[in-house]
Amino acid sequence: MSVGEVCKPILQSQEAAEVSDAALVVSALAGNTAAFDVLVNRYRRAMLTVAQQIVRNPADAEDVVQDAFLRSFEALPQLTDLNRFGAWLHSITRNRALRYYKNASRYQPEEDMELHLNRVSDTSQSDPARIVERELTQEAIRDAIQGLPNDYQEVIQLYYWAEMSQKRIAEFLSIPLTTVKWRLHKAKDLLKTILEKRGYGTDI
Repeated sequence: MSVGEVCKPILQSQEAAEVSDAALVVSALAGNTAAFDVLVNRYRRAMLTVAQQIVRNPADAEDVVQDAFLRSFEALPQLTDLNRFGAWLHSITRNRALRYYKNASRYQPEEDMELHLNRVSDTSQSDPARIVERELTQEAIRDAIQGLPNDYQEVIQLYYWAEMSQKRIAEFLSIPLTTVKWRLHKAKDLLKTILEKRGYGTDI
């Protein structure tokens, strides 16, 4: 039985998220485009986080990510260590973002960061005063995150916004899992300190 035959039924099931990066890469190389689609869905939000840290503008970050996925798909046969696909993709995304930032001359301060902390789907029935308070709180959290050192900022955004597991973050950034755990813990402590100094409680 071929690799494609093995992977195809897995990709069509609800267990797609459990398939390893290496297995998906092998399947994609064998011609199963659905396998690469799974990788795209798995890493897209993380790549947007990386790109947006560099180019700042959300629309430009989208362009960078699309370019990075195209480049990675074309270069997939050149990947020597299938178990390091995430770290390889992170490197491609960062390089494409830096190139975009350098050549496009489109940098501008981020005025409206995507409201990834706002997960409320319908506030139409809420008290207007509470809506304003919630929006101010979310803005304070976003500002506090932007004030963190880059290493801490990256980990906390990947964990909460991209919703990556700590293990996958370690693979994506090519750092030890213990480092991810420490940075995440430290980032939370720093955020708590920053927000308390700005008059927000610890229940945020």
